[in-house]
Amino acid sequence: MPVDRCRRRGFTLIELLVVIAIIAILAAILFPVFAQVREKARAISCASNTRQYSTATLMYIQDYDEVFPMSSYLAGTCIATFYWEVHPYVKNAQVDQCPSEPQAMDVPAMFAGFGPACPDTPRFNGYSSNSALFANGFAGQPAVSLAQVGRPAETAMQYDGNVTTTQAQIVQARHTETFNVNFVDGHTKPVKARLTGTANQFTTTGTTRQLKVFTIEQPGGFYNGMQECRGIVP
Repeated sequence: MPVDRCRRRGFTLIELLVVIAIIAILAAILFPVFAQVREKARAISCASNTRQYSTATLMYIQDYDEVFPMSSYLAGTCIATFYWEVHPYVKNAQVDQCPSEPQAMDVPAMFAGFGPACPDTPRFNGYSSNSALFANGFAGQPAVSLAQVGRPAETAMQYDGNVTTTQAQIVQARHTETFNVNFVDGHTKPVKARLTGTANQFTTTGTTRQLKVFTIEQPGGFYNGMQECRGIVP
């Protein structure tokens, strides 16, 4: 009697092409979803950073007679910044950096033309500050007190941002056209913004890079229509 042998059957070319096409379709569907989930996680981490920055700033204010720190000034032979003043109240070095753009601003390099940054100044930062609250010592602005803020729940402190050559503290909607902002009362929330142009980053060394410029939308409150969270809500 003849001996039966196992018959081996391979995939046909058409079957292989069908499988490859299915994998390609699934990848095209899932990759954007994965990217959105990853960006959502970064946005949540960034919101945590801005909330911690809020706590650190309020701790500083309580220690210094309810006066806000300045954004920048000459402290002896070094350049002091808001980031340096608040840094002792920030326990995690990663708080200074937005996960979606961890090297947004090289702080010591940006101010190098004025002089060396004060020791322990954070190297990189991704957050701007309300220039009406955090006065610029180089411009001769006086420090602002907490009593000058009429509506702390509506007055912004820090947010996803960067600095232009005109020293505008523009918002950076890094999280799917959304940026995180904290307020004087301590709360943090996301705010929508739309892309409206470009500008060059501030520097004192002559080397710069291009930034995206966004216009604030709802629920920006007092800052709707602006490109930076500037101003104290009376």
